[in-house]
Amino acid sequence: MWQQYLKNKKILITGITGFVGSHLASKLTELGADVYGLSRKKSQTKNIYCIDILDYSKLKSIFTSLDIDICFHLAGESLVEIGQTHPYETFKINIEGTLNILEICRIQKIEKIIVASTAHVYGRNSLPYYEGYAPQPSRPYETSKTCTDLIAQSYAKTFNLPVLIPRFVNIYGPGDMNFSRLMPKTIKTVLLNKSPSMWGNGNILRDYLYIDDAIKAYLKLLTVNFEKIDNNRIFNFGSDNRISVRKLIEKIIFLSQEKMTVIKVPEQRAEEIASLYVSWNKARKVLQWKPVVDLHAGLRKTIAWYKKFFIK
Repeated sequence: MWQQYLKNKKILITGITGFVGSHLASKLTELGADVYGLSRKKSQTKNIYCIDILDYSKLKSIFTSLDIDICFHLAGESLVEIGQTHPYETFKINIEGTLNILEICRIQKIEKIIVASTAHVYGRNSLPYYEGYAPQPSRPYETSKTCTDLIAQSYAKTFNLPVLIPRFVNIYGPGDMNFSRLMPKTIKTVLLNKSPSMWGNGNILRDYLYIDDAIKAYLKLLTVNFEKIDNNRIFNFGSDNRISVRKLIEKIIFLSQEKMTVIKVPEQRAEEIASLYVSWNKARKVLQWKPVVDLHAGLRKTIAWYKKFFIK
């Protein structure tokens, strides 16, 4: 099925060198697509272009010269902490960068555009979060992502642009090299035989989706027939792997076969949402998607990868 659909399709992934982008590129290439990518970092890899998504003219020239069919827009600032320390830059890259992509896709009449969002846009809503909820963000990161989300919806409704907006819970797995994130940071610390740290009492509750399940979600979005879905272009993706920060850290220690205590850092993160998880019934019904990797199995695979990376 995938090989037939993706044969000779020219797909552009912004943020292709990131954790999710690199996994997505590998899978699409494996399935026969012609994959191109944009990254702020220089790369020696074929078909990856070093372009800032804020540079509209260079972006447009890439879309035009490559004659792109499908665009996955994953680039942007993705960390809450960076939003706190560099709010202006976070708003600028997430909002203006997405606006550039959508406008070029509108002009070029792109076949399908998938704009990555996040479950964080829901803010303090009733749990679980549903696609019809109005976003209630507070911090710069969540607010900037909400803006990109709304701009994408506006383009979809006003110009009938074939846009889809996935809102993911926390994605984890092998290859995530951003060690400011809880999962890779904790695994790295434990494998290097150091005690991991934890903010506050560790009662913050989150849901975690394994990278392979997230990639399958992106692929499923390619199958969407816009004539058969409602005007709500949003799809939640979660896994029901809900766990507190404390229990997650303890689980990583246990699976790493280490014995150590958790260091408590007394400060609380500003405006932190106590619990965050979504309903993914829409994805199940419309896309026939469901996650297959539970947290225990996913963590075992992830820790095994980092062991090979750090302990050679």
